[in-house]
Amino acid sequence: MNDVLGRIPDYHIHTKFSCDSETAMVTACDMASLRGLKEIAFADHADFEPLDECCDYFRPDDYLAEIRRCMIAYGDLLTIRAGVEIGEGHVYRTEAAELLRRPFDLVLASLHWVNGRPTFNADYFADQSLDEGLRAYFEELAKLAAGADYDVLAHFDIVRRAVYRVYGLGTLDYTPYEDVIRHTLKTVVKRDKGLEINTSNCWKGMGDPNPTLQVLQWYREEGGETLIFGSDAHRHDAIGLDFDVALEMARAAGFTRLSRFERRRVSWIEI
Repeated sequence: MNDVLGRIPDYHIHTKFSCDSETAMVTACDMASLRGLKEIAFADHADFEPLDECCDYFRPDDYLAEIRRCMIAYGDLLTIRAGVEIGEGHVYRTEAAELLRRPFDLVLASLHWVNGRPTFNADYFADQSLDEGLRAYFEELAKLAAGADYDVLAHFDIVRRAVYRVYGLGTLDYTPYEDVIRHTLKTVVKRDKGLEINTSNCWKGMGDPNPTLQVLQWYREEGGETLIFGSDAHRHDAIGLDFDVALEMARAAGFTRLSRFERRRVSWIEI
């Protein structure tokens, strides 16, 4: 791993504290260190939507205790941040507020459900067209961006996972939805929040990272600065994958630095 990539944290890693991962935290730390990463953040799922298989699965106090044990074990070899990925935080504000009384370094916001449909699999388009599904997704994303407590909006267009599974498309032209997307990006910038380049679509062979370069460019045009990379790894061997692709995208969109987080405060990494 080159010097620039080695300095970029992977801020979206899942472990056994998410219901959809069996990875032990120490195993993730070992892999991150092996791949030359100097900093990571765990961001296990905190979901409150009853339809979600991970609803109420997260055990935050045990989770934070395990992170502290890993911090002690790794010392100065690996900086470990305590993150969390909250689904539909604009809908479940009370539950999110109670969770966030704890000392997290980074809070990711995700939109996994829209109108009772999972945005990440084929069921999302069971009874609606591509246009209807995309428009509904981006309209709800605007509400999430405005109403949730978060630091970074994760996998901005996760709905592309459903698009790929139904239509086989690895990227999309969002020009028809530019108004609502730019409105959301303006909200993110106005609230001093950020976006993630999520590489999971890429390493899963499902197309470009989330969001597309088009969205990243719009974000930069709207004054966006806060940007992180995340593998969205649910298994240890996906940690840090395709960050070279993410770096190329970030630079192409005009970014010269990425963000680091500690106790929800931002510092910068030059790229």
